Amino acid sequence: MYYPPHILQLKVITPPDRDEYNRPVSGTGSESWKEVCRCRCDDNTTKQFTSDNGEVYRPDYHVVCGQDTGLKAGDYVRCMDDDEVRGEGEVYMVKNTNYLGYSELWM
Repeated sequence: MYYPPHILQLKVITPPDRDEYNRPVSGTGSESWKEVCRCRCDDNTTKQFTSDNGEVYRPDYHVVCGQDTGLKAGDYVRCMDDDEVRGEGEVYMVKNTNYLGYSELWM
């Protein structure tokens, strides 16, 4: 990829610890962002997908990464442009290429 101006991050949720009565222990769970790779995040206004049951879905962002990210549908990600959030949301579809070695995400 020649132009990756953004950084793709994955939301990592650590569940809280439980005591002997299976109650959550306060102060033990957390949320953090893990950096995945450099990417390019574009607004999506034309591409739409139709699910098997007929629902039409039009994603807000199309993200292209220069490597296989290992992400899957349902992951929550965001694209950062320096210290500003460029796009954020749940991944709807992931496509990985075999030969060229890049990934496409729609979120």
